[in-house]
Amino acid sequence: MTWSALNRARRRLIRRVLLVSTAVTCAGLGGWMLIFSDENDSAFVATVGSLFVGLVTLFLALVDFFRQEPAPLNPAALADDLALVLKEQWLEEATARGLRDPRVLPLAWKATERAVTHLPRTANARTLRMRLNGRLDGRFDETTSRLAHGYTQLPNGRLVAIGEPGSGKSVLAILLTLGLLGTREAGGPVPVLLTASSWDPVRQPLDDWIITTLAEPHYSGRPEIPRALLTHGLLVPVLDGLDEIPESARRSAIRGINAAIGAERPVVVTCRAAEYEDLIRGGAPTLREAPVIEVCPVAPGDAIAYLRDVDWPAGTDWTPVYAHLRSEPGSPVATALSTPLMVTSARLVHERLGLDPAELLDRSRFDCQYAVEQHLTEHLVDAAYAPHPRLPDSGRDGRWTAEQARRWLTFLACYLHDHRERDLAWWRMSERLLKPWFAPALGVVAGLVLGIGSVAWIMGTRALGENTTGALPVIAGSVAGGFALLSTIVWYTAPGRPPGRLLFSVQGSMGRLRRGFRNGAMLTAFAVAPVLVGVTSFVALDSEGGAGSFGAVEFYYEMVMTGLSLLIIIGLALAAHNWLNAPPHHATQVSPTNSVTQDRASALTGAAVAGSVVAATGLLGWYAGVFTGAWLNREVNDWVGWPGIRNLALLAPDKWHAVMETFGDHTSVRVGLTVALPGTVFALLLLLTRAWPRFVLVRLFLAARRRLPLRLMEFLADARRRELLRQSGGVYQFRHVRLQETLAGRPTYTDGHPDATSGRILRRRVVLTAGAATAITAAVGSSTRDESFRVFPAHTELTALAFIPGQQTSIAVGAADGSVWLWDYEEHPLPLGKHQVRGKPRHEPAVRGLAHHPFRPQLIVSDDAATEVWHTKNRVRTKRLLKNREGSPDVKFSHQGELLIVSEGKVLRLWKTGNDHEFTGTPVSHEVAHNSGGTASLLFDPEGRPVTLDDTGRVWRHSVPSLEREGQPLAETRRKGEDNRYYDLSANWRHGLLAFDTGDGADGEYRAGLWTRSSREAPWRETPWCPAAYVVAVSPTAPILAAVDRYEHTVHIWHCPYGEPVRTATLRGHTGLINTLAFSPGGELLATVSADRTLRLWQTDPSWLDFRAGE
Repeated sequence: MTWSALNRARRRLIRRVLLVSTAVTCAGLGGWMLIFSDENDSAFVATVGSLFVGLVTLFLALVDFFRQEPAPLNPAALADDLALVLKEQWLEEATARGLRDPRVLPLAWKATERAVTHLPRTANARTLRMRLNGRLDGRFDETTSRLAHGYTQLPNGRLVAIGEPGSGKSVLAILLTLGLLGTREAGGPVPVLLTASSWDPVRQPLDDWIITTLAEPHYSGRPEIPRALLTHGLLVPVLDGLDEIPESARRSAIRGINAAIGAERPVVVTCRAAEYEDLIRGGAPTLREAPVIEVCPVAPGDAIAYLRDVDWPAGTDWTPVYAHLRSEPGSPVATALSTPLMVTSARLVHERLGLDPAELLDRSRFDCQYAVEQHLTEHLVDAAYAPHPRLPDSGRDGRWTAEQARRWLTFLACYLHDHRERDLAWWRMSERLLKPWFAPALGVVAGLVLGIGSVAWIMGTRALGENTTGALPVIAGSVAGGFALLSTIVWYTAPGRPPGRLLFSVQGSMGRLRRGFRNGAMLTAFAVAPVLVGVTSFVALDSEGGAGSFGAVEFYYEMVMTGLSLLIIIGLALAAHNWLNAPPHHATQVSPTNSVTQDRASALTGAAVAGSVVAATGLLGWYAGVFTGAWLNREVNDWVGWPGIRNLALLAPDKWHAVMETFGDHTSVRVGLTVALPGTVFALLLLLTRAWPRFVLVRLFLAARRRLPLRLMEFLADARRRELLRQSGGVYQFRHVRLQETLAGRPTYTDGHPDATSGRILRRRVVLTAGAATAITAAVGSSTRDESFRVFPAHTELTALAFIPGQQTSIAVGAADGSVWLWDYEEHPLPLGKHQVRGKPRHEPAVRGLAHHPFRPQLIVSDDAATEVWHTKNRVRTKRLLKNREGSPDVKFSHQGELLIVSEGKVLRLWKTGNDHEFTGTPVSHEVAHNSGGTASLLFDPEGRPVTLDDTGRVWRHSVPSLEREGQPLAETRRKGEDNRYYDLSANWRHGLLAFDTGDGADGEYRAGLWTRSSREAPWRETPWCPAAYVVAVSPTAPILAAVDRYEHTVHIWHCPYGEPVRTATLRGHTGLINTLAFSPGGELLATVSADRTLRLWQTDPSWLDFRAGE
């Protein structure tokens, strides 16, 4: 028994089951009414039963109407139909390319002499070779017939055409296709010309690709008819451009062709000569048995005759070129002009642009064939959009200039090159060219429009009254958020749909309705299930009486049944939508413009029908779900609660009123929110799955970014008319792959960004829109150029930093609100990589000092309240060392981490860290002399002894562990009459540099103090250097220091080779006061903290110093 017979038997069984079930149900209801029911119940049940019987009867009648089976396929008739369509299509393309022009450039071909075929050396073989020779010189119909006749004499119907790039292989394929279409008999095989560049032979067999390539443009994507034609041997594939398949996949293409055609099936292949020789050499027994014809180079005489036939502008002299072509046929110019592509390009370029043909003879510029071809190809776009010399006003009627056309065609060439394609399929552009954020942004914008429209509807009808306007933001937000979420999901779950067409047909209706309903039901089930689980879980937790109460259980039933009703509604809507997409019974002549028009009609009609179904049934479906859920709950629980008796006549209107009360008493609100809004939303969501709406969106997006024109299809049609593009079915292609490669090799946009002109125009528009305030802000912001290596942005002002000695890529950062982060700037260069060690404390004490142990995950945090020890991995405080009573102490670990020193006013405290991770024992405390003031800053020298800077401007070295001062100050800067404060002591002991900054003096100026020494035994001497530095830091590894200019928000780098600072660089990037500087332990990085709430890292540069002393 066949599959169709089984389906018919199954449908008969289902029909009988429905009829018997209906009869039994009616009989049961009648008996129940006679025996158990009272008069009121009997009337209600009789009404419901009559409605049920009527619905079943209507359903069976519709099944009978829609179950008409499609007529069986007649392969011969389908082949004739496809042949008529293809013949008309390729005749139109031949006319567009000028092949039917009597003045066309002659094209000749002959059997190749290359060793790429194994034809037997017999008289028949020689006769066959002669029949394959031909020439197109204006007699179009005669040429195509002769070529087709020669092909029909081939024993297996296999032929290969080879030639040089631009020699006319594609033209020859068109001629053969039209010749076979013109001479075929009724019911015979149909030649189908296919561009091989769209075939991926690695992942797709040849037969599957042929079926798909024919089905998409001609049969609305339905593969049944192309598969039937291929199965019955009624297709002759003409594969144009085997060389345009990526080189890595060409071997797979040869194997795929050999496997598909076997020993009997015909095939025609075109390929570049060199590439075909290389492929056939590797072994292709089936193709080796095929005759090979080679397109001949254009003879100099033919090229001269063609060019002489042109009415050239005054002053255009080809005489030197003609003489050169005759005398030197092997020269670069003669070789370049041996292909029809270059000859016609030379005519267009020199006719429209007025260039001197004699320039082509300049061997200094055109020393090879490629140089000549590149010159002509690069001027092709300008020539196509230039006015005709005999019609000077012809160029003024064009809507686009040559500059615009070049920019847009370059973008398209780069797009095709990036995707390794030649076919410009408009329906694939949205999937590839729209940014990932586009779908969510579109959903948000469209959702806001719908939300505002809903609110405007309610406000316009005054449905909620004056005291309920607080609900309007909730309604708008719910509509906007819901649509944004749904549209984003729909966008990403239905990508890359090919264009369709609107077709009404009763045949096969049940199959289309069934498939549409199944798809809608499955999609709804996946979407509704999470919502049901989430809502029921929330109600279970929030319900009075607990999750097992009667009200909660009834809500569960209502939610489940409402979800089932929604599933049925969406299934019905998609069934109606799918019914309109009937499988075509005839092939359609397709063009890019035609396919856009057909898909637009199909998309709009389908969305309108499906949206109408949802609008008409949405409210009823909701009510059916609520009512059915309430009824099931009462049946299971023996009708406890209201109404207490099994009376559907009471329950039904009660649930109806409960549903309608959700939308108030105003009819306009009910109609808007229950009919218009669901239908509109569903129609819009359905439109997002179709090719035409997505194409409109990508057009708007790219036009706004000045990448393509808004009227893209009109521009492409105009470019085809100007012979820059060609048409192949429903797609456009560049006239030749050489033009596409030339444009793609010289992109208008660099790295995917618009050119400078576009950027300036866009910035001007933004500034004008935003107003004068934004203009001033933009001008100020654009004056600062960020030269930093990494940036750490924070939510509040940063106040402290410390590099991690043992981890060369981590840095600790403290903020004014008490927060502390540990940032790995290499592993996580973006701000998202920051790792918070301490959150914002309750009283928000600003962090003033940080010190990290060289080997342990210990961080000392000193703020306005206390000095604490934090474990950086566990992010917990392990110890509070002391409460800060006299400001914020400075804290430092020794180089090996065995000592920790803390300064608090005039008191120094020293901890020995020991071998464990805890600070135990009592610290050594030492109070400095009363006449020296408090400690402003501290560090350790190479011997591990503390060095401090006090408030009087003197630098002291201290012994360990007593912390007593050793001898005289290392440096002293205090001068009479000055009342300065001192900060930020830093040193380079190796190169003899010691620096700190001073400020708040009597003159209000800031200065930096610098001491140097010539050797380790020599005393420190103050170096005359007094820039207006606010903060200063010395590199620990090189004789350089960094100083901050307070007023310019810049960092100046100074080189100190012999104690005399020389400024070598200026670092810009901050926009606020810089308050902290620090070099990394290895000196390769400089960190800066600013009031602009950023920390910036700068890589040290060798240009900052003339040498590294001692290295």
